[in-house]
Amino acid sequence: MTSRTHRRAAALFVATLMLSACSAAGGSGADKAGGASTPVPPVIETLGNAADSTGPAVPVQGAKSGGTVTVLQSADFSHLDPARVYSTDAGTASLLITRSLTKTKFIGNRGVLVGDLATDTGTASDGGKTWTFTLKSGLKFDDGTEVTAEHVKYGIERSYDKSKAGGPNYVQTALSGADYANAYPGPAAGQSLPDSVLEAKGRTVVFHLKEAHADFPFSVSWPSTAPVQQSKDGKDYDRSPQSTGPYKITHHDDTSMVMERNQYWDASTDPLRHNYPDSWKFEFGVEAQQASQRIVAQSGSDKNALSFTNQIHSSFVPQSQTDSELQARTISGMTPYVRYFNINTSRVTDLEVRKALLTAFPRQQVRQVYGGATYGEFGSTILSPSTIGFQSYNLFPDVPTNGDAAGAKRILEKAGKTGTKIVYAYTQDDNGEKGALLIADALQKAGFEVVKKPIDRTSYLDAIIKKDNGFDLYNAGWAADSPTGAGTIPALFDSSNADGSYNYSKLNDPAVDAEIKRVGQLADLNEQAAAWAALDKKIMEQVPVIPFVNTRSTILTGSNIGGAFIAPTSSALSPLNIYIKSGS
Repeated sequence: MTSRTHRRAAALFVATLMLSACSAAGGSGADKAGGASTPVPPVIETLGNAADSTGPAVPVQGAKSGGTVTVLQSADFSHLDPARVYSTDAGTASLLITRSLTKTKFIGNRGVLVGDLATDTGTASDGGKTWTFTLKSGLKFDDGTEVTAEHVKYGIERSYDKSKAGGPNYVQTALSGADYANAYPGPAAGQSLPDSVLEAKGRTVVFHLKEAHADFPFSVSWPSTAPVQQSKDGKDYDRSPQSTGPYKITHHDDTSMVMERNQYWDASTDPLRHNYPDSWKFEFGVEAQQASQRIVAQSGSDKNALSFTNQIHSSFVPQSQTDSELQARTISGMTPYVRYFNINTSRVTDLEVRKALLTAFPRQQVRQVYGGATYGEFGSTILSPSTIGFQSYNLFPDVPTNGDAAGAKRILEKAGKTGTKIVYAYTQDDNGEKGALLIADALQKAGFEVVKKPIDRTSYLDAIIKKDNGFDLYNAGWAADSPTGAGTIPALFDSSNADGSYNYSKLNDPAVDAEIKRVGQLADLNEQAAAWAALDKKIMEQVPVIPFVNTRSTILTGSNIGGAFIAPTSSALSPLNIYIKSGS
């Protein structure tokens, strides 16, 4: 699986937070209130069963019905058409109106993939090349029309249309290959995908894949498998798609959007959504600092305000450190994002030199630049702890987090590499400069010659992604589109992705490539998960990265918001359990 720059390939450091303690404002999945943060990595389990897939969702303790939630957004959503939804904020909003074949539900810090429209997470046959899903009964669109398998097939077919590019393409690629858009033009051309590719009849959808995909149930969790009525499709669908979820869009212009309850949504069919608020009002054009200012002041209806993705603005950090009331409505949780300092293995070819870089690296000091423990927890692996089958290990347990210049110096001297020149590339901003000074100082004490290379933030990703980028060390990050190793390892370490894609370390190891291909074709998800974890460790033996942190997300809400938690698979505030505590 690949990823997308706007959502997953976090090449730039996110906004700095300086909170010394974070707390929860209610709801499951958030860290507990008060005191120093004690991170609890989310536990993403493997596939749930039919019982896990039945509704209604577990009630939120203390939740009430009624009221309007205000969502402050800097801009309108790029897309709400289920074929095109991919950004984190749009994906979060679409959870309220769009249902897919499967979806991850969270109970506390436990995440399980369950059947959403489907009765379960699907049945594999033909060695994992054929997947069959059965729709639940009682599913309806917001006009009362019953949802059928043919509606699901049409929704998938329209995602092939080149005019709807930009959404995830896992399903299309699995069905028709990487050149799927040229294999089938979409239903607008009057054609339909043949039954040999995608069958739909009554309540049954059958996918015939080109190759085995053990993690295919995660691929159909994206909105692109949402049902669509052909008679309702058209140019305005991106602005106001049909709903099968608990809310429908009743107003949408350039400045605001309103969602109200969908009377045809049946809670008994839905294992993960609630519809506690009467409505949701989205305000566009509210920049991050203004949003934090309004939520801090919470004048009038802003007690009901929140932002799905905006972190608390740094200008309010000092107040949040001393104001217990503000701390009580700060939501914090671990995210799927992992940050690394990549070593360019095409330039730094000596393994001992790479070990010396890791040994000297001042992780503690650099993390402090970005907010200390609130920014994230130190990692030692490639995969995120939220990955199914994740195995914790540390190949270098004796290396302190503040670096070991003397130890690194011994490694360089033994290898005869003292004085090795290292070009360190970083974003040209305040934190980038501070971090560069710390890193250069630590590496020089170990015996490296360091050349700092500042790069404008807007061109940083384009600069480091090139195969011959001219740099030896630089930071990047990653969050997979599915909580499996398939969403991380191939993208970051397959040699085919070393130029113009996400193999930032430029690793080119035929043995790794072969293992990636072998593991990707394993038909059993649990066997595959164990194999990805083993490959994680095998790759780290070559030290292509210096693991840095598994990041956190910290978002402020109004005091009248209950049930909020950080979704461990997206880093955004989940809307699924939110309720208004009192009044409207």
